[in-house]
Amino acid sequence: MYGKMILPTDGSELSYIGVKEGLEVAKKLGIPAVAIYVLQPAKYTPGLMEYGLADAAVNAQELIMEGFEKKGKQIMENVKKMADAKGVKLETKIVDGIPYKEITNLAEDNDMIYISSHGHSGWSSLFIGSTTDRVLKHTKSTVAVVHSKNSE
Repeated sequence: MYGKMILPTDGSELSYIGVKEGLEVAKKLGIPAVAIYVLQPAKYTPGLMEYGLADAAVNAQELIMEGFEKKGKQIMENVKKMADAKGVKLETKIVDGIPYKEITNLAEDNDMIYISSHGHSGWSSLFIGSTTDRVLKHTKSTVAVVHSKNSE
């Protein structure tokens, strides 16, 4: 039925809920999983460029990206432990790019994407996370959206 389970994660508590549930489904279906962590291009230093501090901006961006890469590796190690505990074959990917594009590019039509949404209350509960919304709009894969289990 499905080729593989795609498990996007940013390391948040809610994304780990999605990963855990996605691994359970992958185990039941007998399919492998692919966990993906997307490094977004660092754009935290444009002010330095305006002041003629191009070298400082480049150095700051490199430090920021190194931090994100280190965080991504730790997150992938956590997901690998979860997959091993459930007996699910797992591939991990840390990629640069725009999250929804990288997730949808990874997924083939016969794959399933298990993605978390934001757990908001009030008016914001009418909306799901922008990455999740864009994945839903740009993929032909089956998508399961996991919402927060906490009542707020």
